[in-house]
Amino acid sequence: MKNFLIICAIAISFLACEKPAGEGGTSVIQGVVYKTYTLVNDTTGLVDTILYLEPNIGKDVFIIYSNNEGELYDDKFETDYKGMYRFEYLRKGDYTIYTYADSMQTYNDGDLVDALLKYDYPIFKHIKISSNNSINEVDDIFIEKNQ
Repeated sequence: MKNFLIICAIAISFLACEKPAGEGGTSVIQGVVYKTYTLVNDTTGLVDTILYLEPNIGKDVFIIYSNNEGELYDDKFETDYKGMYRFEYLRKGDYTIYTYADSMQTYNDGDLVDALLKYDYPIFKHIKISSNNSINEVDDIFIEKNQ
């Protein structure tokens, strides 16, 4: 009987613990990644307005099971043909979603484009899941593509 009570006390203590953010829950984080195209006006040298939006197909979106952008990612999802991603089975807690923007800068020298500078930079979104069985929509992620 004494051993049974000890086992019950240990089991209750495990059940009473608050579990950290991560897998094992019933909530979802989802969103869409878009490419936006802009043009540099050759006459004025100014950036013109956005021309159109296009889903960013096959783009890796990463999730960190905390709000610390400096941590290594815990999982990733490749966007589908609509630019959508979805992380399922998440517990309550803080999360960070990010993807990399592919950027390109051109330098014009007269009639010819002399150089292209390509670089990637992360775009972060912070999400807090506060209830179980919830679907958490992330504001759309827009990645600018210069032409």
